[in-house]
Amino acid sequence: MSAQLRVLIAGAGLGGLTLARSLRGHGIDVAVFERDASPWDRPQGYRLHLDADAINAAREVLPDDLRAVFEATAQYTEPFTTILAPDLSVIKRLPTHDEHGDVWPGHDGTAVHANVDRATLRQILLAGLDDAVHFGRTLERYESTAEGVTAFFADGSTAHGDVLVGADGIRSAVRRQRAPYCETVDAGITAIYGRLPMATAEPLVPAETLKDIFTVATDERKVFLGLGSVRFATSPTEAAERHAPGIPMRHQDDYVVCIVGGRHEFFAGGDSDTVSDTDPAPASAPDPASASDTGRTARARSGEELREIAARTLQDWPAGAAGLVRRADPASFFLVEMRTSVPAALDTPVNVTLLGDAIHAMTPTLGRGANIAMRDGVLLGRELAKAADGRTSLAEALTAYEREMTAYGFSVVREAARTGEQRMAQNPLPEQR
Repeated sequence: MSAQLRVLIAGAGLGGLTLARSLRGHGIDVAVFERDASPWDRPQGYRLHLDADAINAAREVLPDDLRAVFEATAQYTEPFTTILAPDLSVIKRLPTHDEHGDVWPGHDGTAVHANVDRATLRQILLAGLDDAVHFGRTLERYESTAEGVTAFFADGSTAHGDVLVGADGIRSAVRRQRAPYCETVDAGITAIYGRLPMATAEPLVPAETLKDIFTVATDERKVFLGLGSVRFATSPTEAAERHAPGIPMRHQDDYVVCIVGGRHEFFAGGDSDTVSDTDPAPASAPDPASASDTGRTARARSGEELREIAARTLQDWPAGAAGLVRRADPASFFLVEMRTSVPAALDTPVNVTLLGDAIHAMTPTLGRGANIAMRDGVLLGRELAKAADGRTSLAEALTAYEREMTAYGFSVVREAARTGEQRMAQNPLPEQR
C-alpha cells in the first residue's frame, strides 16, 4: 500500500535527505529536487555539532553499511562548550544539556555529542539515492488540489505527487506560497567562516578546542571568534572502502573551523542582502546592485580578502587570535549574514508542508539548526508511513507533524535568539504576529 503514496521534496539539504531516507526505508516513493547543479555547487559550511536529534536520526534512517560509515567518521566530543578570553586562554567549560522530549528512547549515561563534516554527512545521506535526487531543478511554484500537488520548475518541467515538502532553505519558494505570513528577519550578525588544517591549528589552539563541542572567545563589542574541530576517527574514503564499498566519498583531512562574527557594522564592506547561516554566499559572487564605493561588497570579495577582513576585526585582541585566522586556508573563507525566522503558527494543513530552515531557521548560537532539521525529517517520515499504511489519513499525519514540529522548532528559534542577544548582540525577535 505504501507504493501508492508519492512524496516530492524540494531541497537536498540534511533535513530533506533525512526525510528521503526515512521514506525510502518505509518503502514510500520519493523524489528530491535540488536547485544546485551538484552537491558541490556552493559552500555549504564545514563543521557541524550533532546532538541526540541528529545522531539518532542518522542511526534510524541509514542502512547498516552507511550507518557504519557515519559512526566511523564522527568525532564524539566531550559535552562542553568552552569559553575563552581574547588571548585564547580558557575561562570556563560549560556543560551542554540535551532536552529532546519523547522523540528518542531514553538511555543511561551522559548525552552524546559529535562534531562532523557537513559535506561528509551529506554524502552519506545521498549515497544510494541517485535514482531519487534530481539536481539542477529549481522549484518556482506549485498547484495543490484534492487529487495531489504538482510542482513547477524553472526549466519548464513538472512533477506530480501526493505530498510536497518544502525543505528548500530560508529562501523557500514553498514557504512563500504555503505560508507567506511566516517571515524571516535580519539577525544583525555577519560571520566569516574559514578552515585551519589540523597540523596548523593543533599547536596554536587550546587543548579544549580539539576535544570539546566548541570553543568561543568574545570581546566587549560581542565580536566573537569560534573554533571547532573535526577529527575523523577514520578518514571518509577509508571508512567507505571498509564499510560500504562502491560508495563514492571525497577525501577530507582533519581541520579546525574558525568563525569570526559580530554586528554587521564591524565588518567593512557589508551589505544588506542577507542570507542564512545555512545558505552562504560564495566569496566570488558579484553583487553589483549593492556594491560599495570600491565596486565590491564584503560578500563579493575573494577568500583571501575575507580572511584579512576577519583578522582585522580582531586587530585589538592579543596577536595570537588574528594570527590564527591568517594561517587558515584562504580558499576556504566565505561570508554569511544571518537571518532568523519569526515564530508563527501554520494554518490548516494541506498536502504541502515544510521542514528545517524553510520554516524555523535559527541563528547558530545553540548549534542546533541541522539537528532540528534532521529531527523534522524523521518525524515527518514516521507520520507519512502511518498514512501510507492506512493507520491514519494523510491530513491527520500532516496535522500531527506540523503541530509537533512548530512547537519544538520555534521553541529553539526563540532560545537561539535570546542566546544570540546575550552573546553576540543579535537583533531581538519582533513580536509574533
